[in-house]
Parts: sequence; C-alpha cells; structure tokens
Amino acid sequence: MTSDNRQHPRRLLVTGATGGMGRACTLAAVEQGYQVVLADLSAPKLEQLAADCVQQGGSAQCHTLDVTQPDTVAALAAALGAGGGIDGIIHTVGISPQMGGWERIIEVDLVGTTAFLEAVRPHLKPGCCAVAITSMSAYMCPPNPELEGVLSRPLAPDFAARLKPLQAQLEHPGLAYSYAKRALKQYVAEQAMAWGKEGKRFVSLSPGLIDTEMGRLENNAMENFDAMRSLVALGRLGEPEDIASTALFLVSPLAAYISGCDILVDGGFVGSFSAMQRQSSPS
Repeated sequence: MTSDNRQHPRRLLVTGATGGMGRACTLAAVEQGYQVVLADLSAPKLEQLAADCVQQGGSAQCHTLDVTQPDTVAALAAALGAGGGIDGIIHTVGISPQMGGWERIIEVDLVGTTAFLEAVRPHLKPGCCAVAITSMSAYMCPPNPELEGVLSRPLAPDFAARLKPLQAQLEHPGLAYSYAKRALKQYVAEQAMAWGKEGKRFVSLSPGLIDTEMGRLENNAMENFDAMRSLVALGRLGEPEDIASTALFLVSPLAAYISGCDILVDGGFVGSFSAMQRQSSPS
C-alpha cells in the first residue's frame, strides 16, 4: 500500500490532529505516503505539526476547526470539496471528563462530532472510510434505555428539549463522557447503511488506557487507576501509535469489507472487565 500511495497520493483528513492520537495518526499517515489535511483548534500548533510533516517528506494543509462552531465546519467542508474530496477521515476530536462539564462533553463529543461527520460526508470519496474515535468507556456504563434513546438522535431539532428532563443522569462528567461515546458508537452502527449506499464505510474505534496527555490527565484523577490498569490483559498502557496503526488500517483498502462496527483497541481491558463482572455477580 505504501508504494501505491506514493505513486497515487491519497488525501486523509485528521481532526484533533495536534492531540496525542491525532499527531500519531498524522505522522504515520505521512510515512505511508498520504497527503494530510489537518484540523484542530490551535493554528500555531497546526503550523508546527505541518512543519513536522514537511520535515518527514510529506505535505499538509491546515484548517482551524471547532466542531461546535458551524462556520468552521462549513469552511473545512468547502475546502475539502474544492480540493476534489478526501480518501479517508480519522476523527479524533473530543474532550474527556477532566476537560469540561457534562453539557460541554455532550456538545463536543456527540452533537458537534455527528454534525461534523455529516457535513464532511459528501466529500468522502466512494470506497473510502471515516473512522470516529470513541472510547472503551462506551462499554462500561449501565444500560439506560430512556437516556440512550434521546442520545441516539443528537441532530434532532428537539434534542436539547428531550435531554433536559434527563440531565440529572448526566451531571457527572464521567457518565456524560461514557454515554456520549456509547451514543457515537451506536450512531456509527446505525448510519453505516446510509453511508454504504453511497459506497462509503463508517467505523468507530474505541481506545483503552492510552498514554497521551489527555489520557494521563484522566489517569491521574482516577482513584482506582492501579486496579483499572491491572485489568489490561497485555500488561501495559496503550501508545498513540497503537491507535494510529489501527485507524490507518481501517481507512485503507485492506479493510474494504469493514463497516458499521466498533474496533476495541484496549489491550484486552473490556474482556477482562466483563469477565470480572460475570464472576462477581450472583449465579
């Protein structure tokens, strides 16, 4: 794939590009011969990352993006269209429980993210793939059919009104994050058919405990972090490169029959956690 990519360069959009996972995806993509389109909040950080791409022998276009601001979303979508479309999307934008209250988490991680993905969807070329980064926490929140029913329609005109009576169930940022990521994972699964009719693939990827700046912020705030880490079957924290290699596989032609599902990249954590729950529950 690398040689073909360099002879016929493919364009890859990476959002949240200056974060830990986004940067790893960007540099790995450049190494594989992609032309990268980088989007994030900070123009200076984007410019530095673009310089790193050039130093690595690649090229990069930069766009400031806030998924909660329709004007920046529209500007990026227009630029993608003017550039002839895109061959893949890795969407890493998101905030964690230590970075904002429940309303901001829902706004960024679910509403803004789904609105953004739908806005750029027309510019994803047929046969190509969008990967949305979710989280293993999507597997760990208790079932809540009423809340999940509302969250399953984040772009509905009455979304805020329907969510308001249930907001007490989301006021803990950790729960808001988990339910937002679960809803995003479900959104991908439910929308894959519509994307597939356009010849496009839609996949989510759920990282586990990953050693990034955001990950360390959450890990340091976790009272039971050592116990959590002990459930990682592979015995180590994940690296951003673990996410990048999987995401780049998913957007490549090698994954041409993968769509509408979630890929766990958690070192076996969810499996261990589920087994522990089964063993501790009454028979």
